Amino acid sequence: MKPVKILLFLFSILFSALCIAYVFPEEGIVIGSNYTLKFHWDFSKINASEVSYVDISQIIKNTESTIILDSIADDQTDMIDTIRAVATQLNKKIQKIEFPAGDSSILQAFFVKLNNSKNKRVRILHFGDSQIEGDRITGYMRNKFQRRFGGSGPGLMPVVPGHAESASIIHSASKNWIKHAVYFKSDTILPHRKFGIIGSYARFTTYQNDTLCTDTTTSKAWIEFSESGMAFKSVLNFTEVNVYYGHSNELFTAKGYVNDSLIWFEMLDSIQNTTSFKWNLEYAPSTFKIEFEGTKSPDVYGISLDAPTGVSVDNLPFRGSSGTEFTKIDYTQLCEMTKDMNSGLVIIQFGVNVVPYKVKNFVFYERAMARQLKYLKAILKNTPILVVGVSDMSEKKGNYFESYQNVEEIIQAQRNAALSANCAYWDLYTAMGGKNSMPSWVFAEPPLANKDFIHFNRRGGHIVSQMIYNALMREYEKYNASIANKKQIKLAS
Repeated sequence: MKPVKILLFLFSILFSALCIAYVFPEEGIVIGSNYTLKFHWDFSKINASEVSYVDISQIIKNTESTIILDSIADDQTDMIDTIRAVATQLNKKIQKIEFPAGDSSILQAFFVKLNNSKNKRVRILHFGDSQIEGDRITGYMRNKFQRRFGGSGPGLMPVVPGHAESASIIHSASKNWIKHAVYFKSDTILPHRKFGIIGSYARFTTYQNDTLCTDTTTSKAWIEFSESGMAFKSVLNFTEVNVYYGHSNELFTAKGYVNDSLIWFEMLDSIQNTTSFKWNLEYAPSTFKIEFEGTKSPDVYGISLDAPTGVSVDNLPFRGSSGTEFTKIDYTQLCEMTKDMNSGLVIIQFGVNVVPYKVKNFVFYERAMARQLKYLKAILKNTPILVVGVSDMSEKKGNYFESYQNVEEIIQAQRNAALSANCAYWDLYTAMGGKNSMPSWVFAEPPLANKDFIHFNRRGGHIVSQMIYNALMREYEKYNASIANKKQIKLAS
């Protein structure tokens, strides 16, 4: 064979391989259960294309320079002018909240409670996935609300500390606590689905122990909280403690210690419903410890550390969750636990665990999220819900990082679910810069997100929190302005 023909043959093979590789699915073709066929060629170098990252400098500047007035003038005329000035400023710099049919009155019940927070505590429950772990976003939002509306303490917390250490409070527990969570793999030994509003509970003896009538071994367990040097000042000043428990088959004792001094002791009877024991502290402790003792453990659903008035903001992460587990929690028990919480607002922030899914569409996720929202609305009656859309997430392609292809589909599914369930919606993806914005947060100086190109770090979390707070305060100032105008009209007539 002539050399020319050999060269043409080789070129034809190479060209065919290039054509196949170019149209070959990026995720590869699954062969059997253990193998995936992929081409590992970087076509960005061949077509000389570069990914353009978003310039977020103005977003950061606008967020950090936005000033929310923490007090309003006493004079009626000045108050109206101040509210209007703040609302005008916010309109220029924030990502606005979306409402079904534009009906912003959805949040009115929350604002009414905010205006009464000097007399009664109002609770904000912030649910989410690993994006909100460690109080990265919730902590700064709590600080903003408590500085303006009063209140103190870190709010509701689980028995067993989360995976990410919280900057708000140092939380530790004895090793013999056994955690059960609705977002864990289904556990066949569980006799019920009573996980509480935190979505998890813990025991210091096993369920098998409950069935052993002859076992009289006494067990002890403890939970301890102490001051964190990174905490915002308001978090440290809690004076009210609530411990939520239930499904208790025998007597147990609970002791409270402040700075190693025993201040409280009680023997608690067996009970199947969800209830709580509570005590008030004379002053905020630097170290606070709760000790349990009994032959059989109750289910302990969580502890709240609060002030009697003001705003409490709870950080409630469901690690690894897509936000579709609420309907798996016992309805009656949720109603029992939340009955006297005076919830003012629920914030739902999930999605990072859904983004990697390779599916045809996300209609299934939209329907599942709508069910969760309606379920929570039925339990937390007259409590508005704000759905925060998923943030941008990036995956590496060649030498660059690009937004996951289906991020915007998931955002639309979340928006549709929120609005169809008569909830408010806030678009974090657009607020942070939209497509290919996560690399800009990662490469910022100093960095605002982790190098997994998924999670914000603490500094970035503060910016996200400020944006959510600004969006809520925009609506709050509009509400107050409408009330003030009505009063002014009434006085004038």
